[in-house]
Amino acid sequence: RRIMAFFARAAKEIPPGITSDDVRYISITIVALTCVFVTLNRFLCPKFAPRFMRKEPFLLAFELTCFAPLAYCAYVGTRGWLYDLNVGYETPHQRLHKPLPLSSRKMILCNCAFQIWDFIISLRHAQLNSIEMLMHHALAAALCLAGLHIGFGQYYGLFFMGVTETSSLPLVWVDLGKYYPELAKRYSGMDLLAKVIFGLMFIAVRDVLFMKHSITLWKDSFAVLAAGTAKFPGVTKAFLVTNLFFNVLQIAWTKKLLDGLFELINGGGKDEADKDKEE
Repeated sequence: RRIMAFFARAAKEIPPGITSDDVRYISITIVALTCVFVTLNRFLCPKFAPRFMRKEPFLLAFELTCFAPLAYCAYVGTRGWLYDLNVGYETPHQRLHKPLPLSSRKMILCNCAFQIWDFIISLRHAQLNSIEMLMHHALAAALCLAGLHIGFGQYYGLFFMGVTETSSLPLVWVDLGKYYPELAKRYSGMDLLAKVIFGLMFIAVRDVLFMKHSITLWKDSFAVLAAGTAKFPGVTKAFLVTNLFFNVLQIAWTKKLLDGLFELINGGGKDEADKDKEE
């Protein structure tokens, strides 16, 4: 009975509006991520990480901390996308204005907290604080909060904030290999496997599916705007602008991915010293 009651609560739709419980959830998640990161960065990584990582434990601690929220969002988002949206999201108006079940809503809250934390942490390291990434984190968090508060676009938020994170999981290892070249050399097979998996998932999820659902979002938005049934016309247009930014970002990332693929096919390209000279 308790198990059935839990799933019944998880499937219940939550009306719009950021509540005090939501603020508490976001705050606790940010604090928890910070505690994990500080513990890894200050105590565990400097002592127990491989020697070539100990001098610069920040990025190792960062990637390890990122994995848990990314995995949670990827799992809950994908599960919700496959099983929670089968009924009640048939029309453009429903897809844009109908709230999500509780379990999926928690995932968006978690992603919001993660983006805020990631933005703050990224400011402290040069390899993380590029303008496009900071804009990505800020806009993603803002979209999460706006969508949950006014009850807009949550259907699409489940895909863009959840399903897309599946490609971020192998990226954790790929990034570690980029930050610590010795890791990629010692575990070249694992590094190659992670790059292949990441490349395939990125193209499938962040290129093909991302573009597909972006087109559906635009069609739904134009449909409700033309019919005069959009609850928030200004917000609808603003969401389309941000979606355009994210699509451009995906294209830019795809170019980097293809450049890396061509370099890999050509035998790894130049060594790190030559790259530094070119930069």
